[in-house]
Amino acid sequence: MNIEKFKHKTKIKVRFSDLDAMQHVNNATYLSYLEEARIDYFDNLFKRDKGSLDFQAVVGRIEINYIYPIELGDEVEIYSRVSRLGTKSIDVEHIVAICKDNKFINAATALTKLVYYNYKTKTTMVIPDAERAVLVNFEGLTT
Repeated sequence: MNIEKFKHKTKIKVRFSDLDAMQHVNNATYLSYLEEARIDYFDNLFKRDKGSLDFQAVVGRIEINYIYPIELGDEVEIYSRVSRLGTKSIDVEHIVAICKDNKFINAATALTKLVYYNYKTKTTMVIPDAERAVLVNFEGLTT
């Protein structure tokens, strides 16, 4: 993944409770980091109040490639972008990075597939035109 294509960054503070017995961030914790970055991305993009749960999508799939261990004290930055717009789903790409000795290190990459979902009818739904327009404009995507 080319980091120059990413326009959004979320900083994450590594907590002691994020670590496993090997003293690096547990692989399951990456899911929480990605969730935090994804929420921050959409809150900023759609100008929502922080902590708003008003988003009509569910996680359909997540793939994570673990590349380099993250340790307590590391400064974590997660770069996020929507890379694909479907009719009912979007792909969100992430780069999980740390900086050590003034050097950028790619610690992980991830792909999250979000499926738009109507919670009342419990069925998938087409991405609303207004949200599609914002995503196309911000990311420079073609529909």
